[in-house]
Amino acid sequence: MISSTNNGGFAQQVEAIRQRLASIRDRLLAQSTVGAPVQDEIRQELQSAIEVLQTAQTVIEQAELSSTIEQLRATVREKELLLREIHHRIKNNLQVVTSLLDLQVVRTQDTNVQALLRSNQSRINSIALVHDRLSQASNTSTIRLGEYVQSLVPMLVQTYTIEPNQITLRTAISGEIELISNRVVPVGLILNELISNALRHGLGNRRGEIAVLLRVQNSQVALTVSDTGNCFPANFDLSAPQSLGFQIINSLVQQLDASLGVDRTPRTAITIQFDAADSGS
Repeated sequence: MISSTNNGGFAQQVEAIRQRLASIRDRLLAQSTVGAPVQDEIRQELQSAIEVLQTAQTVIEQAELSSTIEQLRATVREKELLLREIHHRIKNNLQVVTSLLDLQVVRTQDTNVQALLRSNQSRINSIALVHDRLSQASNTSTIRLGEYVQSLVPMLVQTYTIEPNQITLRTAISGEIELISNRVVPVGLILNELISNALRHGLGNRRGEIAVLLRVQNSQVALTVSDTGNCFPANFDLSAPQSLGFQIINSLVQQLDASLGVDRTPRTAITIQFDAADSGS
């Protein structure tokens, strides 16, 4: 008698019944006292019963698999919603920190302190934008790099510039690629330092142009930031910089396993290049 209420136990009992019927069929067919017509009828009936039970077992197994798959899908959906909520909360918390830094900027008259606070504020905003993108994306683990750069660049210029109307901003995106978040964050921080350097040292709060070019071909990514301001010093050593900004850049370049180069003609242009093949694209 079938007494189990779960599909797993039911499937096992169906298989046990099938095996017993098969055994009875084989024993009956082995007995010589049963006539050939009766043997044939018994064999056909038992074979039909066995086939029905085999079909029932297949249906049960498929139902169990379908139920398991649906449970897994529900679990994945739940985890995705949780991840989005986590990214959203991180973004909100980082925005609180930047607001506090903004208050500190207003309360101090020291321009050096203001610049330091603005630098840290923009670095935090770069990271917050990553979590904002992840909280809204269909894929909670990767970000479209081109869209991220398009959103980040104006935000950085606005943070650092006292007179935004003095700056002509040109952003060009060629190609697109998706990167996992722990690869996008270093790119955003590098972009932050390069734009900060262009505004403070290249243009020096003067009128000028900043150009950001992102090129993606196959899995190769090249990000270039150039400006129309002062030329980069000829004796500046990118591998052993003295400024904190370029020390940060070098550290992040190593994290990305990227290369860093500078071109001084006709305008100062700094480029990072890296292979995104192993970055979850």
